[in-house]
Amino acid sequence: MRLKRIATVVNGVTATPDDWDRVRSKLVFEKEFVEGLYRLDHFKHIWVIFGFNRMRRTMMKSYPQHNLKKPQVGIFASRSPARPNKLGLTLVRLIGVRRNVVTVKGLDAFDGSPVYDIKPFEEEIDY
Repeated sequence: MRLKRIATVVNGVTATPDDWDRVRSKLVFEKEFVEGLYRLDHFKHIWVIFGFNRMRRTMMKSYPQHNLKKPQVGIFASRSPARPNKLGLTLVRLIGVRRNVVTVKGLDAFDGSPVYDIKPFEEEIDY
């Protein structure tokens, strides 16, 4: 399977902030995918599937939030970016949609990260 970038994260974040929940990001969509944003603005939250494009290593165990005081867990029991396929999944607050730009809050992705897909959060499905 080959993933296709549908958008790029623009937020100016180049180092891990103290609180990702405060970060506003723009997802700048490629022109060919703009039609797919039709009525996305009806939702309050969306799922963003993106790439950890700066992460090169893979680890099978990690410490949650890089906190050595917490017990070590397997990579699939963590939110660590050091995963085999370097995919991130985050539920974010949808701030707005304008032309080819989707503005969100709370995305834990660095500036320039590729976005591979987005999906609306639907309470009756996602809970």
